[in-house]
Amino acid sequence: MLVYSLISLHTTINIIALYFLIADGSRPIRIWAWILVILFLPLLGATLYYFFGVNLRKRKIFNLKKVIDYNQFEEFISTHGKKIEQEIEDRKGITSTYLNLIKLLAKTNGSLLTFNNKVKILSDGPETFETIFEACRRAKEYIHLQYYIFLDGELADQFYDIFSTKIKEGVAIRLIYDHLGSWEISHDFLRRLKEIGVKVYPFMPVKFGALARVNYRNHRKILIVDGKVGFTGGINVDDKYIHDDPRLGHWTDTHIRIEGMSVNFLHFIFLCDWQFVSQENLIDASVFSFMRPIATTPVQIVSSGPDTDYSNILQQYLYILYQANKYVYIVNPYIVPDVTLRAAIKTVALSGIEVRMIVPEKSESSIIHWTVRSFFSEFLRAGNTPINVNKILR
Repeated sequence: MLVYSLISLHTTINIIALYFLIADGSRPIRIWAWILVILFLPLLGATLYYFFGVNLRKRKIFNLKKVIDYNQFEEFISTHGKKIEQEIEDRKGITSTYLNLIKLLAKTNGSLLTFNNKVKILSDGPETFETIFEACRRAKEYIHLQYYIFLDGELADQFYDIFSTKIKEGVAIRLIYDHLGSWEISHDFLRRLKEIGVKVYPFMPVKFGALARVNYRNHRKILIVDGKVGFTGGINVDDKYIHDDPRLGHWTDTHIRIEGMSVNFLHFIFLCDWQFVSQENLIDASVFSFMRPIATTPVQIVSSGPDTDYSNILQQYLYILYQANKYVYIVNPYIVPDVTLRAAIKTVALSGIEVRMIVPEKSESSIIHWTVRSFFSEFLRAGNTPINVNKILR
């Protein structure tokens, strides 16, 4: 009797898991992979799928986030949208080449092109944090930070010292860190931040009841000062960005400093995530401002994630690839393209466009290292397009 009950339970769980797997609308190769796991690992397979395979893109938790956020940003977008249409028309020399891409990103991401920006490229960790700390010391109202990796160390201590001073001056400090990416951040450091008045929240904490969300991480690196200066890019708060890594050597990445209207759109991304993690709604018309012209660099902020209807960043990459006339140069330490992006890269190479890739010679993860290299042979076969593996350590 017990055996029949277990068989019945196993069958029922598998049927339910298979139903949700198919209903998720994932790629066929992913569906078949999970079907094999579910069928050939009794009970365990269905459990693994629940914790690690569920597609949260369509789940209510993310849909609700989107409805709350974007409804409160519509007025700003609508007002600015009317102005930007005229600016695009007035600057045909700049926008004509990219007009369709501008429209694509505006429709799928709700982020509009802005022209009156000043952008500075920060080419390494020391330069980046020197510039960030300088901006933070000038804060008058608030400092908003969001990092995938925020770890104890020299950089964290410098942030702490600045926060301590600025909070005494009445500046509000809000910090989001990804719970998995910042797994090694100490409870003592978090306690010290909270004691001086920093509002700190983790993004999607990893715990047993929420393991189904463990693969949905927040990789954003955003810092906003008073809504006037913004930073984003690839650099996290980790001392290896300012000191050589004992095993890998020099660790390099790129960041950017932005002033101008586009800071509003970068700030909005942070405020959406802040509302999601803290339930505190700071999205208000007074937060966003129509800034005076600072410079003339056009900027369009693009974000993507489970809370968006479209794969905005992927769509941007595909559009750019298929618009190439002479060459495509790619620098990425974690280039693990899906089927669509692989096909696009190979199609471009086969059409005679020069395609070059720079990836790290070494990696902090052996799995990532060999996964990235697993695509080399099929890219090379696509034509006489070399892949340059330079000694750029990441």
